[in-house]
Amino acid sequence: MDYQFLHGLEQHGALDRDLGWLPLHLGLYQGNELIAACAGYLTSHSFGDFVYDWQWAKIAATHDVDWYPKWVIEVPYSPIAGSRLQAENHSKGFRKTLIQAVIQLAEQQQLACVQVNYCQPQEANQLKKAGFIIRSDTQLHWHNNQYQNFNDFLLALTSKRRKEIRRERRKAATANITHHWISGNNAGEDDIHFVHSCYQKTFCEYGNYPALSEAFLQHICKRLGHQVQFCIASHDGEKLASAIFLQSKTHLYGRYWGSMADIDCLHFETCFYQGIEYCIQQGIQVFEPGAGGGHKLNRGFLPQTIHTAHWIQDQRLKLLLSQIALQESRFDDDNQIKIGRHSPFNQN
Repeated sequence: MDYQFLHGLEQHGALDRDLGWLPLHLGLYQGNELIAACAGYLTSHSFGDFVYDWQWAKIAATHDVDWYPKWVIEVPYSPIAGSRLQAENHSKGFRKTLIQAVIQLAEQQQLACVQVNYCQPQEANQLKKAGFIIRSDTQLHWHNNQYQNFNDFLLALTSKRRKEIRRERRKAATANITHHWISGNNAGEDDIHFVHSCYQKTFCEYGNYPALSEAFLQHICKRLGHQVQFCIASHDGEKLASAIFLQSKTHLYGRYWGSMADIDCLHFETCFYQGIEYCIQQGIQVFEPGAGGGHKLNRGFLPQTIHTAHWIQDQRLKLLLSQIALQESRFDDDNQIKIGRHSPFNQN
């Protein structure tokens, strides 16, 4: 979780009241010292949190429970797992105290539910002990097994998958598509404008609202610098498409992409294969391309369990949703077993 990222979302229109977001952050102090904190938002909808709880909201309505506003503790618009309950010293139980404070505030505000989204496993365990329902889901991540180059990665795949990826990459190459990477600290105004235009166009084409503004992209480029990466696709010097990435020392996170042209396999090349090559070149260990997309499995991405935690005020509703979450977890476990049987990697 990065302050500048959240600050940019709040300051540049992505998290305002008109879009159904109201900041509700919580901090615990010992004297004048901040010892634990979480960033959260009251929301009147379920867009932008990637938890897909609309069915739960419908079930709540049948029990005369107003699901919204709900309190989401998360990094909005980012299905990226990480620490959601920041504590200065874990050994002193500050995180446990923070969880208790979250529940107390939710009860005072008479909220129907609290969601801690994409939390770390140890946080999920503590939240479960405090009475939260734990939901599990699956994402597909790529792992760098000390590959020397992209071909080295391909050699680890089955012959079928290797041929498919090479065929897809040839389509971009024969169309004379080239790619180049620009870090946030080197991106000019024209670069940022083009990236935002691609994102906005593609979002609107799919009937989605492009909440991230050009000013937000300018903000994170300035504040986060090298942690922001743009991959831009061009044809004969003309820019065609782009993908937005964030990175840490160990992870690359694929966020949003957009294109000004409809070219076969351009999405796969720009969002997946370029990201894999970048990780190999930079020595980055894990590539998380975002939520959803079973098609990623055939391209070298493997299942990873992620967790969300849900506190429910109404005890009848909590019992019912607990049973549903258990069924979902069993289905997810079965699904991961089935996915594992279709691994794109050689099994010898």
